[in-house]
Amino acid sequence: MRSLWPILLTLPLALGGTGDAPASWSKGTPAANTAQLLTPANQAVELPAWLAERVTGPTLVWYFNPHCSHCQHAIPGVVALSKELEGQVAFIGVANSGSSPKELQWFMDTYQVPFTLMIDTPRGFAWSVGARSTPTALLFEPDGQGGVVATDAYYPWFDGAATLMKMRRSAGQGQDAFAHFEPGVYQGNTVCSACHLEESRSWQLSHHSVAYLTIYKAEKTTDPECVSCHVTGLGQPSGFVLGDHASDLMHVGCESCHSAGGPHDGESVVASEQCETCHDAKHSIDFSVEKGLPHIDHYLAATLSEKELQARIQALNDGSAERPLLAFPEGHNLAAQDCVSCHEGAVQAWERGPHAGAMKLLKRKQQQDTQCVSCHATAVEAGAPPKSLEGYQVKDGVSCASCHGPGQPHLDAPGAGSIEGLGEDCPVCVIEAVCTSCHDSEQDPDWDLDTALARQKGHFSGSSPDGGSN
Repeated sequence: MRSLWPILLTLPLALGGTGDAPASWSKGTPAANTAQLLTPANQAVELPAWLAERVTGPTLVWYFNPHCSHCQHAIPGVVALSKELEGQVAFIGVANSGSSPKELQWFMDTYQVPFTLMIDTPRGFAWSVGARSTPTALLFEPDGQGGVVATDAYYPWFDGAATLMKMRRSAGQGQDAFAHFEPGVYQGNTVCSACHLEESRSWQLSHHSVAYLTIYKAEKTTDPECVSCHVTGLGQPSGFVLGDHASDLMHVGCESCHSAGGPHDGESVVASEQCETCHDAKHSIDFSVEKGLPHIDHYLAATLSEKELQARIQALNDGSAERPLLAFPEGHNLAAQDCVSCHEGAVQAWERGPHAGAMKLLKRKQQQDTQCVSCHATAVEAGAPPKSLEGYQVKDGVSCASCHGPGQPHLDAPGAGSIEGLGEDCPVCVIEAVCTSCHDSEQDPDWDLDTALARQKGHFSGSSPDGGSN
């Protein structure tokens, strides 16, 4: 036979859950793929004689290349699995046909492989199962009639495949497949998405799916304080390991909100109560669970066309997607003169800076274009950009409210209200997001956060009568 079906795909982590979905979410079916996942395949395969004669019981054949970095990354887990299933499943490693005996010996010695390794000469195994890349793995059993069937297949073998293989075997034997979820053990992205297909595809449309990319671009991947909220399980025994850029626990996935193993290990948490462990005042703007939940709709993908899906994923990866949790709440934007009585030093620093004269940087024709004015003046009301010039405070240019949000409640009750004190916010999570709403790569390609903040040093110095930052 020329090819086998890819039973499991390396899909990203789903944010699938149990129970009733929030009213703001689209309709969907939780864990829609579970029944298919737990049904053994039993597809007849004609293996080369030198391999078929070794399949006298359940046998996992792991196809690899000794010099493949993915294979080298995966082999410790495969070795551990072979020891766990000793006496239940036999393991055989089949190296690609270009491998030499010397390379095979090096691989065995380096990774302490306890099972037989063979070379696929002349590509008999790869041809029989349609393996085109490494690592690939298939689980075989005798069919009782002198032949062999494949009961499970992984094109490719990936982090988390071991758990899925054990689940499928247990299900095929009439046992509890979910008994393989141990309390406190993180399973990783792919294990969750194997059952939760709808949730997985919708997760790809959320900012959670590119969380690690955000700090990678900002060169913050060595800072545990930053990394902890952009990966799954940092600091936990089976969680993300600092510096592992190939980990299946990158980004904010299922187990970040639903705990290690989700509810399948018998330990449940209320997912919505986990939000504010990361979305606090320092890292988000005016956050609430009610504000955040609509943006992790687990079934959103089902409502979009393929073109819309791809456009959304592209926008997330290139950084152009909207960041609604970093948007200011709607409300009246104060003018600079409303702030001066308490923040005199900050207003004076603003008057000396480029923001106050931002409208003067526009040509006369541009001063009539609301798209240009939106980044050179502050709107009268926070929220959707005004469609007419009357909606902007053009005399003030870019004033306090553009960076600190609508301050009317703060003015009504000094020391309270919704004003955003950027001086104490996370520069990457909040301040940069506020600034890059206008200082983007297209309009201001040379803009740099650290340089820009240094210019605002006088603005942030001192303190106001109510204790807030100037």
